[in-house]
Amino acid sequence: MNVNRNHFISAREREAMISLTAITFIEDNALLSTAQIDDAKKSLQALFLRASGEETMLRKLIEVLKATRHIQNSFANISGTLAGVSRCIAVMEEKLADLRAELALKPVTPEANTAFVGPFLSFSQEFVFMTTSFAESLTQYLAAREQEARAQSMHRIALDARERLRRRLSGRLAEVRDEAEARIKDELVTSFDYGQAETILEDARFESRAMERNVRDNLDEIQSMCRRAMNPALRDRIAVIDSGVDIFTRFADALPTYPPLESLKSAVLELFKLYQHAYGMFQLDFQKLSHALETMIDNADVYFQAKQEDHDLSHKRDKLRKIEGLIPFLERAARLAADQEMDAYSAFSRQLSAAISERRALWSHITEDLLRAKVQAEAEISTRL
Repeated sequence: MNVNRNHFISAREREAMISLTAITFIEDNALLSTAQIDDAKKSLQALFLRASGEETMLRKLIEVLKATRHIQNSFANISGTLAGVSRCIAVMEEKLADLRAELALKPVTPEANTAFVGPFLSFSQEFVFMTTSFAESLTQYLAAREQEARAQSMHRIALDARERLRRRLSGRLAEVRDEAEARIKDELVTSFDYGQAETILEDARFESRAMERNVRDNLDEIQSMCRRAMNPALRDRIAVIDSGVDIFTRFADALPTYPPLESLKSAVLELFKLYQHAYGMFQLDFQKLSHALETMIDNADVYFQAKQEDHDLSHKRDKLRKIEGLIPFLERAARLAADQEMDAYSAFSRQLSAAISERRALWSHITEDLLRAKVQAEAEISTRL
């Protein structure tokens, strides 16, 4: 590109300069994978060589960044969901341990223990066990969905390989001399690494569905226990609970009969609230996890790279914040690239710097890095022959 300060700069060249600025910023901050960056560079090279045509480089970059932002958010949601479930269980265990310690210091009468305290502690221990099983089921479900994602990726590769083989055989090798040769060619196409990949994918999907059922069964069991730990007036009408296991009613009946239980009332009600809250949050967590896993299934390669790299979550958040700033900047810069009023290189360069430096812009936290990337991009563009 022949650049001088009075040079007419076309929309294609403006797009190329913005794209090179973005790619430089992306590469410096490792916001995309090496393969994605290489692909972007190849597209940029094609843009430089293209004499005319529709400018698509910026749109492609923006879409790749949005997809990366989406998968990074999903990865964060998956990690956060599992951590949140573990924290919830830890809080319940801590509160239950505090109650046991209080009872050790101030034991209740045998009658009060039989009427409520003993059954309540057994109920609480069972509830914590159920929530722990739920957490384990979630982890197994995640592992199964990850295996499904790997199998789906391999299935897609095998299917693509079979299609390429079919096209190759339908070309120069398409002319067969007899029926046996035609049969061999068909068998080669249909069996090439595809059948095994398809079987593995079906098995992985079956395992995922089984793990999902386990999670739902755990949730149903926790819900059933929560019904026993809530005010009967607020229960579902269809819920029929035997009086022997109705722990909330046992507490309400025991309180006036055994006055020493009054000192435990606050701790017991706090645990009842925690149990109800846990079930509600577990439901939401499962929905959130399932949604995030759908994104993972569709973007398996990016997900597993995100999982393998950047174990430091603060580093992940920093990357995500930079991506979230770069996307609106590129959308703003794309409008500059299409502006037919700016026909001089110098005018466009000033406008681009002004856009980068806009006060209170959504990308203001990456302004300095973007300006450095622009300087580097201009240095490269200005020395092209």
